[in-house]
Amino acid sequence: MKRSAAAPGRAVIYARVSSDRAGGRSVEEQVSECRTECERQAWPVADVLVDNDVSASRYATKARPEYARLQALLQPGDVLVMWEASRAQRDLKRYVELRDLCARRGVRWSYSGRLYDLSDGDDRFSTGLDALLAEKEAEQTRTRILRAHRANLADGKPHGRVPYGYRIIRDPETGKPVRREPHPGQAPLIAEAARRVLAGQSFASVVRWISERDDSLRWDAAKLRRLLINPTLAGFRVHTEVKDGVRGPRVIHRRGTWEPILSEDHHNDLVALFAARQSGPRGVPVKYLVSGIAECGVCGEKVWRGRGGTKKDGSRYEVYTCRPGRHAARRLDRVDEAVHTVVEEILISPTAVNALAETPPVDNAAATRLNELRRQLEAVETEIAEGRMPASTGGRVATRLEASIATAEVEATQIFVDPTVRRLATAPDPVAIWRDMPLLDQREFIKAVLHIRIERIGRGRWHDKRAGIVITPHRPQLEHPGTRGTTG
Repeated sequence: MKRSAAAPGRAVIYARVSSDRAGGRSVEEQVSECRTECERQAWPVADVLVDNDVSASRYATKARPEYARLQALLQPGDVLVMWEASRAQRDLKRYVELRDLCARRGVRWSYSGRLYDLSDGDDRFSTGLDALLAEKEAEQTRTRILRAHRANLADGKPHGRVPYGYRIIRDPETGKPVRREPHPGQAPLIAEAARRVLAGQSFASVVRWISERDDSLRWDAAKLRRLLINPTLAGFRVHTEVKDGVRGPRVIHRRGTWEPILSEDHHNDLVALFAARQSGPRGVPVKYLVSGIAECGVCGEKVWRGRGGTKKDGSRYEVYTCRPGRHAARRLDRVDEAVHTVVEEILISPTAVNALAETPPVDNAAATRLNELRRQLEAVETEIAEGRMPASTGGRVATRLEASIATAEVEATQIFVDPTVRRLATAPDPVAIWRDMPLLDQREFIKAVLHIRIERIGRGRWHDKRAGIVITPHRPQLEHPGTRGTTG
């Protein structure tokens, strides 16, 4: 093993930090120590490469662009300088690739104050041992995190970050977490926001209301929506479970040990409400049954009320049409009549009514992805809490993961029966309830149950009243001849 300084040559410095154990060394500190070593050895620094917030284990999900540049940068006689071996990789396969590259090009490798010649058998053995230790450490870190996660899951204990609405109570002597409990200032705000949304208040007004009472967060509709459908607030832990002999993963809701802020019924109603409305409850006054709900069959845009032709009495009739180009249009009253007919045909069918009350299946593929993103976030938070990752670095990683989690939550959220749909599905006379419903509730039912498309039917005065009106239930169980429109 070669310990003496080599003849002066170019130095290429590489630094990296991620959720791997970095001993609290930031990339800036790593580069500084590497420069000191280069000065001591009289190696002129040609390049400094830095990969920040990137893992080097076999579980890494992101590429390391600067590390990849070594293939093009390293020249015969260069010295690759790092703070420690694990900055290059925590994966034995990647070590072999780097070892062979250095040996092939006559590049020496310096780390931890030692210089290695990768064409020398003894040095290959020593660096190989260091690579094995780095890989083992990565595996141990992952195992510890997963073990803690499984233990907390089995006991129903909370795991991961503390959501808005809760706080951690710690042991006054040891400082260790004892329990999670509702935050006395935040929990009542969440409960009241949920009550206001379920009461039908404008969602924008609810966002403004909570913003005025707590400015510690930058509230917006997306943030409040994610918070209100978080199962944690209803006292649930959610995870995916894979069993032998069972096809695909299952999403499991387990009752946690902490006090819920929202009841299970309120949680289910909120999830269903947001799922049906997609962008969240709006509370905007409406005048027409399917404006902004039905779609143009030509361009796919939503249709709205517009002015149509002239009736025999000289008055103008109204139509539903898309605003960008008026590609297709149908008389507003005939579309509304067709929709009412389809809804009532569904509500008088026992089979269809039973199907309305059933909870749709979960998208397990999306749930698996969501679970993996949450695991990654928990791993990053563990590294920050234990001082193995700088808070500034971890904060940036966590922000990106949270954005991905928010998207995955929309795709993986359990869709419960919409409150309006459940009301009709369980009513003794659903048709009578439907006819007496406010327009806003009728629209919510339509959005949750039907897809409506307005097709172009061509010129001419005489068409079937249903021509160009295509109404399709979201669930096949509701399909019957009355739901199929004609296109003329």
